[in-house]
Amino acid sequence: DQYLENGHNAPTEFRRDGHYRPAFNALFDAARMAAMAYLVMEETRWGELRRALPAPHSEEFRRFVDVLHVAYFYHGDYPRQDVEAEFQRWRHRVSRFVEALERERRTDLE
Repeated sequence: DQYLENGHNAPTEFRRDGHYRPAFNALFDAARMAAMAYLVMEETRWGELRRALPAPHSEEFRRFVDVLHVAYFYHGDYPRQDVEAEFQRWRHRVSRFVEALERERRTDLE
């Protein structure tokens, strides 16, 4: 959230981009860390995590990689017109992913 706020307050497009890209990547990192915890793995490479996750989690994780990490963070190809709405949409999606993994892990442990 702080990256997003900093982006809104940045004086130039270049500086806004310098905050918006890591904002989206922080969402990806949250999903990546949740996947690592779910799988009880120290593996950080997203390709390995994606392969280890069961469906439908692997498909959702692939979307996070493709959109948040590659398109938005690496390539800077995020919607410029309404960054706030796009960020909140992905934030909600990542939250649902994390909650689903936590719920499954709790069920597995019971």
